[in-house]
Amino acid sequence: MEKDEQIDKVYITKEAIKQIVDRMKKYSFEDYTKPLHYELSLMSKGTDEQELRKIYPKFELIKMIMLRKRKSGYENYDIYYELGGGNYALFAVNFNSNKKPRMDNAFIANKIFKNFLKIVIKRYGKEMV
Repeated sequence: MEKDEQIDKVYITKEAIKQIVDRMKKYSFEDYTKPLHYELSLMSKGTDEQELRKIYPKFELIKMIMLRKRKSGYENYDIYYELGGGNYALFAVNFNSNKKPRMDNAFIANKIFKNFLKIVIKRYGKEMV
């Protein structure tokens, strides 16, 4: 995490996740503006964008969402999909009401989601919704 940003909330309940998923359902994967950072992340992490396209509409796989805020006022949601084999995919999106939605980052992590979740709960337990 960058020094000028913080995790403001962590959503793990179905009700809290549903509110954000309802916003996501308004957009297809192609609707998002994708900055240069997104492209560089795909290359550096070896993520196949076609796989991300397939995962994005599988909203039932979303198990956690983090609201990340920066000192500049910019905020985005880190959306975690639990995949088969325990791995996860992350989509970092911003729903700016004045512009097209933006996908700042997306990748598939070869890490066990449940282990990652335990660390998040330990670190951000009081911010959980």
